[in-house]
Amino acid sequence: MSLKFLLSLVPLIPLGLIFRTLFLILPGGTGKNNEKELVDLFLKKVKGKILYIPIAMENKAYGKCYEWVTKAFPNREIDMLVDFKMQHVNLSDFSGILIGGGNTFKLLKELKESGFDKKLMNFKGVIYGGSAGTIIWGKTIGTASFGTLKDKNKVKLKDLKGMNKVKGYDLQCHYYEKEKKLVEDYVKKNKTPVIALPDDCGVYVKDGKIKEIGKIYFFER
Repeated sequence: MSLKFLLSLVPLIPLGLIFRTLFLILPGGTGKNNEKELVDLFLKKVKGKILYIPIAMENKAYGKCYEWVTKAFPNREIDMLVDFKMQHVNLSDFSGILIGGGNTFKLLKELKESGFDKKLMNFKGVIYGGSAGTIIWGKTIGTASFGTLKDKNKVKLKDLKGMNKVKGYDLQCHYYEKEKKLVEDYVKKNKTPVIALPDDCGVYVKDGKIKEIGKIYFFER
């Protein structure tokens, strides 16, 4: 599927939606319940158009990403953003943003190089993260480099500073209790606290306040 075709899938029609702050729904990953409680919360709050960003995935997978998102969120108007530089979007047209999973280093690199990270920070609406799309909201993305489902820094990203919107915590996705020692060592070495998120669990963040969804784990300094 060509990039030109994908770009044609993105009609941008103002909706006049009004939100006064940024809401974050950050799951640890998809488990046997398919993140149901977190997805239901997202759909309850988001009544307007959704912007889907699959840029953490490899470019060749974008076609399948579009097929997935339209099946996962039926009867919703969804635009897909696959190039921060070529596509110009007005985020005020959307009430929700879905940032998909994939390689965390690739995602953060493209966000920073394009300046789109600043646009996300100023978004007034609901952002739902998917694995990589969750990790970027921590103080750093250092947690992406270890664990059962770790990422490789193929893009050689040097600045690992994240959005830092979760009270100074780093976020560990796809957490298993057998990884407890790994997380403890990470916290000790980096002097950064971590919220570890198992699949189907997550956090809801609004105005700096963290609400737990499911059983999550806090590792303090």
